[in-house]
Formats: sequence, structure tokens, C-alpha cells
Amino acid sequence: MAVEIEAQPSRTTVQLITQGPFARLWWAGLFSSMGDWVALFATLTLAARLGGSQAETAILVPLVARLLPGLFFVAVGGILADRVNRKIMMIVSDVGRGLFVLSLAFVDNLVQLFVVSLILELFTLLWQPSKEASIPNLVNADDLATVNGLSLGAAYGTFPLGAALIWVLDLVPEFGFTEALDSGPETLAFMVDAVTFLISGALIATIVFPVTPRKPRTDGRGTLTAPLHDLREGVSFVARNQNIRTIVLGMAVGLFGGGVLFALGESYARRVVGADQQGFYALLFALGTGAAIGIIGASILGGRNVRADVTFGSGLLLTGVSMLATAAVKTIIGAMGWITFVGVGTGIAYVMGFSHLHQNVADEFRGRTFAALIALLRTGLLASLAVAGVASKLLDDVLASPFDNGTRNVIAIGGFIVLVTGGLALWSLRESLGDPLETVKGLTRAANPFLDDEDKQ
Repeated sequence: MAVEIEAQPSRTTVQLITQGPFARLWWAGLFSSMGDWVALFATLTLAARLGGSQAETAILVPLVARLLPGLFFVAVGGILADRVNRKIMMIVSDVGRGLFVLSLAFVDNLVQLFVVSLILELFTLLWQPSKEASIPNLVNADDLATVNGLSLGAAYGTFPLGAALIWVLDLVPEFGFTEALDSGPETLAFMVDAVTFLISGALIATIVFPVTPRKPRTDGRGTLTAPLHDLREGVSFVARNQNIRTIVLGMAVGLFGGGVLFALGESYARRVVGADQQGFYALLFALGTGAAIGIIGASILGGRNVRADVTFGSGLLLTGVSMLATAAVKTIIGAMGWITFVGVGTGIAYVMGFSHLHQNVADEFRGRTFAALIALLRTGLLASLAVAGVASKLLDDVLASPFDNGTRNVIAIGGFIVLVTGGLALWSLRESLGDPLETVKGLTRAANPFLDDEDKQ
């Protein structure tokens, strides 16, 4: 029988990750994310080994396999998250990932690697919407910004942990522990990776999720057409609700603009600021440091009930301005400084964007809303990765100095796109900015997706 969701008491950051159901979900996400990073690094190593002399091209195989499902399959994960038991969805996904990542130890060609990597990503796309849709039911609304900062830290803070783990595991074969497997050093990584997913599933199995009432179907649709109806309903919700639409599209377009910095990072270090490989690593460190500062800052701001949507737009503005400045500087020190601010703005925008959606989307639409967000984010990232390199070459030596560098120009264009996106996000909120009562908590009118925008004023 469905039970009403009781308001959870507000908690400190330490309490959030040590006590209660969210703590177990957070630790499950930590292990799951670390498993994802280890799987990515290990599959790239495996792809390079299988590719032989074409190693640089071969590593694109697992990357493409991970990006493609997000364009076509993520809507299914959103529909299931809104119609099926989310706890079961996450457990099944973790067990599936554990089994299939283990099967990578037996892959001996790039086709098999592509198929298994794609299946792994399908399970991830079933896991993510269910996890995001469950968070608001486990914590107090005032803790959402802190919670999203913690979740973001678990998702991306495990990047260096995964890199360190794969490095340590690469040393193990030198001591003869994996000779019996008769395979490359990444085999042990896949074994450890499978364990991380199983630990995640075991932790989720211990969580008691509040059961939210599902609206009974009154449209007379049969079971075969119900998924299509759910998909249309979810799209309608995102498209017709201005507040939700602003955040979803803002994050997607912002990532498209910001993605060029990731795609051209090494080229930027070498061609724009004259740095070597160590300089490129320094830029990555600056970006990560800035993101950590932004995440912590957003968590603090969220606890003070600031407008999440306004702070989101401001974060995009900071990111856009910083990217434009990054494109203009000529020294590695200047680049590190401005890229740190890029990270700060990105961290703020990400945390506040997710917090706004968590607090303003009704539970019955939450899975599909986050599925739409994930799909658009992946589309934006894939598009930026595909366009950045080509655009950089096309813009080389087209304009007079100092705009004769294509890498510099593309990063500037990306910054301009992010800046405009942030400006439009704030402009769309202009009518509510004058009302001091319109805090994040007061924007719950977004829970009704079928009101026209003018009815919400």
C-alpha cells in the first residue's frame, strides 16, 4: 500500500552521508561512479591494445558506445523510473553492470567491445533517472543543494580515485597475480569494477524508499500504447513549463558551449598558452579545483534558500565570461586562473540546476524530466566534441592576429554561447525577480505541468 512521504528533518553535511537512507544511496552512487570510471579507463586501455597500430582510432569505439545510447534510449529509463519500482530498477541495473563489465575480460575484438560497452551504458541509463527521481523523497527540501553537491562530488570526485585505482591495478601483473588469466592488466580492473557495482546494488537493497501514490490511468489506453503516452506526457511537461524548460535547455546548451573546452583542452595548452603536457595537467587541476569550489559554494547558498534558478543563470554567466577570458589570455598562469573560474561557474550551475528540478518537478514526472535532461546533456556534449576539432581547423588563419588561432576562436565562441544562454535564462525569470517571496521553496507551482505560463504568474 502506498504511504505518504513524510518531511525529512534537515541534516548537516556529515549526517547526510553517515545517517539515513540518503547516506546509503550516496555511498551506492560513490561505488557505482568509481566503477564507471574504472570501467571507462580499463576499456580505453583494452581498446588501445586491441587496436594495435590504430590505437588512437580504436579508443573511440568505447567512447562512441557510451555516448550513443544517451541519444536514443534514455527516454526508456525515464518512463520506467516513473512507472516501475525505482529500487528494483537500480538493483537490476547494478547487477547487470557487474555481470557485463566482468564479461569484458573475455572480449578479444573491437566489435565485442563496442557491444558490451553499449549494454553497460544502457544499464547506466536505467540507473540514473531512478536515482535522481528518488532523491527528493529521501531528504528535506532545504538540503537539496547540499545533497546535489554531494552527489556531484561522488560522481566526478571519483575520477581521480578511478584513475589511481587503474594505475595501482596495472602494477599487479608485475607480481604475477594475474598470469593465470592469460590476458592484459585491465582484466583485474574489470574484476574489481564488478565488485563495486555489486556493492552498490547491495547498499540500495537495504534502503526503504517511500512509496509515492501513482495516478491511475483514466485515458483507457492499453499497455502497448502506454509507454508512448508516458513519453509524450513527459515531453509535454518539460516543453510547457517555463521554469523547467529554462533549466533543462540551459544546462544542455551550456554544456554544448562548455564542451569545446574539454575537446580542445590539450590543443589550447599547446597552441594558445605554449604549455607542455604537464601544463595541460595543470589546467585540468585548475578546472577540478574550481568545480570543487563551485560545488561547495552552491551547497552553502542552497542552504540559505537563495533562488536556485537565478543562481543557476548566474553560474552560466560566470562560466561564459571566464571562457571568453580564457580564450584571450596568453600565459599558463592566466589560463589556470580563468579556468578555475570556469570550474566555479560550472559547479554552481550544475548543483543549482539539479536542485531546482528536484524541488519543482512532481514525483510522477521526475524520472522522465531527468531522462530528458540526461539525453540533452549527452547530445550537447557529443555535438561539441564532434564540432570543436573541425571548427578549430576551419578557423585557423582566417582572421587577423590575434584571432588567427582556431583553437582560441572556438573556445571564445563556446564562451559566448554559454554567456548568452545564462543571460536568456535570467531574462526568462525577469517577471518573478521583483517578488522577494519567490524563493526556491516558493516555486512549487511547477509541479502542475498543464498550466499555461501566464496562469503561473
